[in-house]
Amino acid sequence: MLTINSLVHSYDGTVTIEFPNWEVEKGNHSVILGNSGSGKTTLLHIIGGLLRPQSGEVKIGETSISQMTQSSLDKFRGINIGIVFQKAHLISSLTVFENLALSQYLGKGKIEKKAVLEIMDRLGLEELKTRKIHQISQGQAQRVSIGRALLNNPSLLLADEPTASLDDENCGKVIQLLKDQAEIHNSTLIVATHDQRVKGELKNTLTL
Repeated sequence: MLTINSLVHSYDGTVTIEFPNWEVEKGNHSVILGNSGSGKTTLLHIIGGLLRPQSGEVKIGETSISQMTQSSLDKFRGINIGIVFQKAHLISSLTVFENLALSQYLGKGKIEKKAVLEIMDRLGLEELKTRKIHQISQGQAQRVSIGRALLNNPSLLLADEPTASLDDENCGKVIQLLKDQAEIHNSTLIVATHDQRVKGELKNTLTL
């Protein structure tokens, strides 16, 4: 499903991070664990095609995204990769429904209203359909972010520090929600975090 080989990333030519080789089989939900500054978010962004490594290869299925042109990579990511960022990055002037529909349009080039409504129902967002982002809670906004990442049924679901500011009870709920939704959408989940509580929730661990 995912293969990383000889991956190196450099910041401004001064700080270089070498990542270990790693393989994740389809459905083997995984965690990238490390302290602040270890490179876990950088690695997640490289896997998601948001950053270009200095050298090395990232393969998703049979596709080497490291060799793709930017336009091809953007299209591939929109269809195959869903990303839940640490901050929601939702558009405050749009409603919950409009934020989700926009994500679908950008990924597929069209809006399938039924699919948007179905994912809102699964995530308990149906009553928030017409609310603007500033009218919902942080936890609800996180669910919108998860819904946005899942709308195009990605083969790979990436989540960056989804439990960083949560207590034990809500930490468990969010990880379970991500796992459940990944199963429903037949996606492979990879979480990048410094939160040791997540380690026991996911089978495959890469420690940086």
